[in-house]
Parts: sequence; C-alpha cells; structure tokens
Amino acid sequence: MDTKIITEYYKLCLFSIVTSIVTYGFALTNYSLSVDSETPINSEFAMSLGRWGTNLVRYRIFEGHLPYFTLLLGLLLFSLTAVELAKLFNFKGTMGYVFCGLFLTFPQMSYQLIFTMQADVITLGFLLAVLSVTIFMKNSDVVFSKTSIFYFILSSLLLMFVIALYQALILVPVIVFIILFLQNSYNENFNFKTEFRRGIFFSALLLVSVILYYLSAKILCPVPESGLLSSYLSGETDNQFLNACSVWFKNLVGNFYYGNKLFIIAFLISLFLFVKFGIEKKFFAIRFVSLFLLLILPFGFSFFITNGYHPPRIYLTAGLVFAFVIVHFISSIKYEQHAVFFCAIICTVNLYFITNLFYSNYKIFNHDKAEANKMNNLMQAKYPEFDEKVNYVYFYGYLPYEHHQKFRINKSEIFGGSLFNWDKGDNYRIINFFKFNDIAYYKLIDNKETYLKIKDSISSMPIWPTKESVKLINNVMVVKLGNEKGMPLWVE
Repeated sequence: MDTKIITEYYKLCLFSIVTSIVTYGFALTNYSLSVDSETPINSEFAMSLGRWGTNLVRYRIFEGHLPYFTLLLGLLLFSLTAVELAKLFNFKGTMGYVFCGLFLTFPQMSYQLIFTMQADVITLGFLLAVLSVTIFMKNSDVVFSKTSIFYFILSSLLLMFVIALYQALILVPVIVFIILFLQNSYNENFNFKTEFRRGIFFSALLLVSVILYYLSAKILCPVPESGLLSSYLSGETDNQFLNACSVWFKNLVGNFYYGNKLFIIAFLISLFLFVKFGIEKKFFAIRFVSLFLLLILPFGFSFFITNGYHPPRIYLTAGLVFAFVIVHFISSIKYEQHAVFFCAIICTVNLYFITNLFYSNYKIFNHDKAEANKMNNLMQAKYPEFDEKVNYVYFYGYLPYEHHQKFRINKSEIFGGSLFNWDKGDNYRIINFFKFNDIAYYKLIDNKETYLKIKDSISSMPIWPTKESVKLINNVMVVKLGNEKGMPLWVE
C-alpha cells in the first residue's frame, strides 16, 4: 500500500480519536450512572434478549463494565468506524475529516453511549457491520468464484455476530450499501444491471446472516424473552401510519429529541438534491429512491412501534446519513472552504448538545446519590438495630417526575432518567443503585409471605422526605417514596 495513503489513514484515525474524546470529554471525566447500568452483569446477562454477542463481550471477556474505560474503548471503536466509513465512501483529504467530524459529533449516538453496559458493544457492532460490507464489496462483481464465496461466508458470519450484539444494528449494512449504490450512480461506467445483481447478492447476504443468527440464538439462548420487543408493539392506535409519519417528520426537521435539531440541515440539503436530480434527469429514479430510503430507514423502526415510546437510541444510523448527505453535497459545490468552516460550526454545536445531555444526567445522578444517602442515614438513625444483612428493604412507590424536573432537559429521554422514578419505582433497580454506589447492600424481598406482612400497613404512611416515610414494619424496612404504588415485586 502507498506510504502516503497509510499516512493519511493514520492521520485521519488520530483526528477521529481526538474528536471523539473531546466530544465526550465531560462524560469521560465526570462519571454518572445511567439507567440500566446499575444492573449486575451475570452469566445470563442479555441472553434472554437473544444478544449472546453482548454476553460474550460484556460478561465473558470484560467481566462487567468499568467507568471511564468502557466509554473510552467505545469511543476508540467508534473513531475507527468513522475512518473505515470515510475510506469505504472514498472521502479523501478534507472531505474525510469533515465526514468523520460530523459523524462522530452527531448527538444521537450519545443516547447509546450513555449506557455503560453497552457503550463498547454498540460501537464494536457498528465497526464490524461496516467491515462486513467492505469485505462483501471486495468480491461482489464475480458472484460464484471461490474467493467471492469465501468473502460472502466471512461477511455473513460477521453480520451474524453484529446482530447478536444488538439486533437494531442490522440497519447499518443496509444504509451503507444504499449509500454506495447512490455513489456508484455517479460513476461513468455505472451499469444498473450489474448494480442490481450486486443488490440481490447483498440481500442474500443479509438473509443468510439473519438465518445464522436465528439458529445461533436458538442454540445459545434457549429461553427467549419477548417482553422488551412485545412492549413496543403492545399499544393500540387508529392511525398507526400517520403517527409514525409524524415521528419521522419530527426527526427530519430536528424536533423529536434533544440534540436532533441540526438534522434539519441534512433534510434541507436532501430536498435540494431531489430537485437537482430532477433537473439533471440522469438516473433520476435511482438517485431519488436511494436518497429517499436514506431519509426513511434510520427512523424505520418507528413505523412498527405501537405503544408510543420511540427512544432516540433506536435511530442508530441517523448520524451516518446526516454526515453523508452533507459531505456528498459539499463535494459537489465550488465553495468547499466556506462549507468546511460551516461544518466546524455544526460540530461545535453538536458538542454543546452532547455535553449538555451528560451534564444533565450527571446532576440527576448526584442528586439521586444524595437522596440515597439521606434515606440510608435516616434508617440507621431511627433504627440502630436495623441490620441490612438480615432485614429486607422495600421501596413503595416512586419519586414524582417533578422531583428531578429542575435538572432535566426537555426531550432528553434517558438522560432525564432517575433510578427513583424510572419504571415507576423498580425495587430491583433502586436496591442495585445503592449497592453499585457502595451506599448500602440491602436485601430485596424474595418471598410473597414477607410482602404480605407489610402491604396493608403502608397506605397511612407519609411520603419521602418526611421522617415517618421510613418505617420498620415486621422487620422489613419500608421507604415510602410516593402515594402511588410502583412496579410490583417479582414475588407479587
């Protein structure tokens, strides 16, 4: 390989790593526990969700997750993903740097990276998905040669593992392939039949990968859990399609979640490109459909969700489309220098959004820790005989949403989550929160008889932070967080 190409590659790697570390600098240096990351990592972690790849990485290899290290590793993998994408899309020189900057700073990925227990898993899956397409494209012209069959098998195995890490990552290779298809339409030797045949071959790759994943999950994950998926499909609506279109449009104009604002730039550029395709006429249908798919697929999961809950973390490929559309447009205009300056402003604004999100979560986390310490101190002061190794602890209800309102950013979803409010007071989460932060090691009620002894004595108690909201009842320490009963115990 040319020395100059190698040098440029490593320079782009260094730029991407520095960019990602600066972008997530606050999160790296100011740790805050997020919802779900309080869950202990055990031998069955993620297996019930069919994510045996996540289990392999999170439990078998790393034996849990570490503050700072897990996010840092995730950022390094994410940086390599950006570089590999720039290389695959043939963005050379300045355009490579612009693409990596826009891709790495787009705030959507922060909604994944906040989950410490999967910050490196998601980015590893993203990288492997990109590499699988790279490998596939190397020998996709000759379908039935020994070399192409070898690369086909290798790509399908990689994609199988990608799906086993996180099922939503299946969209990554699809989006990447459509981008390559759109780019190829600008080649002088573009042949639709050849590209269509490659598309059929790629579809076969996806199908084989999904089948391999299904078989592997059947073998390794014998007891699948339908709860998470079915919860997204559990709602009923008379206007499912219209509701999904509304969510899609809000995403396009940057009004669906905090940090999504600048996606409107990619949307407006896309409108301009649609008009440009019409004026140029050459391969109009191909380019129009390709770009339209790029705008709809990142948000496609929302068309299947019926319960009204559309977490930003499911839009994994939004940042990829955002960065590509802008760089694709810049590459076609004469004012490249001015456009680069404009992109630097975009990256800076995105950095502001991301920092603000993690700062909000940081404040909620510290507030939760302070509340937890107050509760534990009150237990010890009121009942010196209380022994956390012997007595059960039960948290009734949950702190109202307004309790943390002053720390929250509007439409920030998981970044506005408090362990004393999420899932309406899940005792398993709350007790794990105390343990994770080394505040106390309470015993979760593990039998119905114990719960029945206390359930009728709670209604008359005042709610936190009143002193009487903490009470020892039949040797069970009860903390009443709110008047409304929260998530039931598993023994109820």
